[in-house]
Amino acid sequence: MSAGDRDDELGGLPEYEVGQYFPERPAFDREDLERLREEYGRVRAYAKLHPERFRDLQRWLNQGRVGTTYDLYVARSARYAGYATLVGLLVGVVVAYVLANSGLLAGLRSPVPVRGGGLVDLVSANKVGLAASLVAVLLAGAAGVGTFAGRYYYPAMVVSTRRANVEFVLPHAIVYMYALSYGGMNLVEVVEKVADAEDAYGEVANEFESVRRDVDLFGNDLLTALRNTRNLTPSASLERFLDDLVSVLDAGGDVTAFFEEQSDEYLRNAKEEQEDFLETLSIYSEIFITAFVATPLFLIVILMVISFLGGQSLAQMYGLIYVALPVGMGAFLFLVSVLSSAYSYPPTTLDIEEFTDTALGGDALAGDERYAAYRDVQRRERVEAFLADPLRAVRDDPPLALLVSVPLALVLAGAVAVSGFVPLNYALFLEAPARNTARLVVYPLLVAVVPLSLFHELKRGRESAIVRRFPSTLNILSSANSMGIPFTDALELVSRWSTGTLGEELRLVRNDIQWNGDISGALVAFANRLNIPQLSRTMKLVADGSRSTGDLARVLSIAADDTRERYRIERQRRREMSSYIAVVLIGFLVYLMVIVLLDTSYLQPIARLAAEQGAQQAGQIGGPISLTNVPVNTYRMLFFHSVLIQGVGAGLLAGKLAENDVLSGLKYSILLVTLSLIAFAFI
Repeated sequence: MSAGDRDDELGGLPEYEVGQYFPERPAFDREDLERLREEYGRVRAYAKLHPERFRDLQRWLNQGRVGTTYDLYVARSARYAGYATLVGLLVGVVVAYVLANSGLLAGLRSPVPVRGGGLVDLVSANKVGLAASLVAVLLAGAAGVGTFAGRYYYPAMVVSTRRANVEFVLPHAIVYMYALSYGGMNLVEVVEKVADAEDAYGEVANEFESVRRDVDLFGNDLLTALRNTRNLTPSASLERFLDDLVSVLDAGGDVTAFFEEQSDEYLRNAKEEQEDFLETLSIYSEIFITAFVATPLFLIVILMVISFLGGQSLAQMYGLIYVALPVGMGAFLFLVSVLSSAYSYPPTTLDIEEFTDTALGGDALAGDERYAAYRDVQRRERVEAFLADPLRAVRDDPPLALLVSVPLALVLAGAVAVSGFVPLNYALFLEAPARNTARLVVYPLLVAVVPLSLFHELKRGRESAIVRRFPSTLNILSSANSMGIPFTDALELVSRWSTGTLGEELRLVRNDIQWNGDISGALVAFANRLNIPQLSRTMKLVADGSRSTGDLARVLSIAADDTRERYRIERQRRREMSSYIAVVLIGFLVYLMVIVLLDTSYLQPIARLAAEQGAQQAGQIGGPISLTNVPVNTYRMLFFHSVLIQGVGAGLLAGKLAENDVLSGLKYSILLVTLSLIAFAFI
């Protein structure tokens, strides 16, 4: 094989992957093939005989840290697909039986005219059985193929998730490495610290864990381990960073200066990536207006016209409003959430490395027992804190409000239904659909979600205030420490002029350090109490940096710069997304206005005209249009429900766009639903 042919077969693989090239399959005779199939099975033997077809799968398995070979994975996937096919066949037989008994299959007709004949007559005479068999086979095939395809591409999804996490956290990790290197740690120690910091740096820590494993378990030198990780990482950014790091090590350069330079560069890259991300979100907001405002309005008008002309369109209207609209908006919101997941901070709880014997209630334990004991202590303390001050627990964890608000909402809805305040008869319900829906559904829903939204916004307000002020606090601590003021005294000075939660927490940190003499432990505990992911990583940096150097002032300055840049990126996002939030909200208002106009300008006049005229007169003045057959109240109910669904969906999307948090959209949803209630109360 020539070099050009070999490169073509490799599909343009990078040069460093040439070593992973699957060699040509040797010539097997029939006996060798049979022996291979007997040893591994037909599916696995086929995969081994055609490795070039599964090169992407093996790379996904390696990058996803799945820990198996492609041939074994394919064999397992084929086995699971076989099981799924059997289940699908069983379900298909049941579905086919139900369809046949309901008469739906007997009513099947050919969409095109077909002349009679032997085969045609045979199919026509046995169409129920053939259609039932086809349904069963299709469901079985869909289950089997879907299971195999899902298994085959699942590692690719894992790789994509890992890539997003690595690239989002990498700038933070580089700043962390810079702080440790500045404090005097050599590169091996830095790699070990990053590998141990999975609680703060997620998949980046896992990538560096592979470097440490190569050195400790396989005896490779550090450069070889870095190159191996570079070859397998799913992140192009980490790949480039490790390339540059290896080059610096080869040239004998200053690693600390390299980390400092890279931290600045990757923060700039993070800003550029966010700009691209915001442009993508702007496109999605426009798609939302087109797909969920303009298109439903167009379809509603068309279906109304069909109904006025005597056609049957209620089923389509029900499907549009109760199925297509909520499912479509939910899928769209999920898509935006997946797109935004790479730019959101995952929850971070820092691991406390040392526990006191007293806290664990006895002698010091080791390993998993010690960790389990620590978790038991945490759970017990959370329960005791909740019982002692439930309101504070809800402020710290807003979803706990649902434990009270949801039962109250159910009680309210049940009371309304039982008391007869809202008629449960469908015909009576339609006499005032907006009012009855509000009493039975909307008001209980507001009772359930308003407390959650209120506590969530209060918590976000506290966190935003802390994140905004924290860089200045770190700068002050750094300046005070550089002037010779001890860290605890600097905390005392800062806590005096700091108010609110931040001031209280700084005083707790000062007291913790004075009593226990452990700066790192106090900072980690401080981060876990605040439970703000951005600050947790910052405190991890300061805590570990303080152990590696006596120049705490410089470590605090590095942490302050990193926190400030991240806050600026978040602030820029909120500022630039405000216009697109306005687009979404205005789109809802347009939808509401059109629906109100349809109600007041069409439905109400039709209702009055149908009430005044008899069936015969209505048919005469309308020609082919029968006004008495138009279900006006049903349309009013459908209109109101569509507006409510639009309000909830548009509000949640606005929160996701503005703050990358669905719960932050509850306030918009509550506002839009309230506007809908007011609008329909006056028509």
